[in-house]
Amino acid sequence: MSSSLHAYELLRAQINPYAEELWLIALNSQMEMVQKEMIFRGTADHCLVHPRDIFRTLILCNASSFVMAHNHPSNQALPSEQDLVFTRKIYQLAMMFQIPLNDHLVMTATQYYSMADHGHFKKWRKNSVQYLYE
Repeated sequence: MSSSLHAYELLRAQINPYAEELWLIALNSQMEMVQKEMIFRGTADHCLVHPRDIFRTLILCNASSFVMAHNHPSNQALPSEQDLVFTRKIYQLAMMFQIPLNDHLVMTATQYYSMADHGHFKKWRKNSVQYLYE
């Protein structure tokens, strides 16, 4: 998995135009895909997700790191505030589990938004180091 574009191209054919879905790409230590799986399916504008199901999947396939992706049937690739809050929570849990979250993509049929490429993870990394040691 060499880039956010590579992850998007890997998942683009899976995009559901009618309901939000959360997908995981589990990676080994060489950043090669070991598993690609849809974890949750929601409605046209919402997807209920529980962190335990994400990490259960990653642990069972012995992932070294992972990429999350979800689609927006509205065809708007910008993340919502809820998307950012949820991603930060998963990012912090991933640090605790020592299974790094490499990226979270918000996808449509024609475009995507990479949270890593837009600097969210760098900002959270600075704040998370303090959080983990408090």
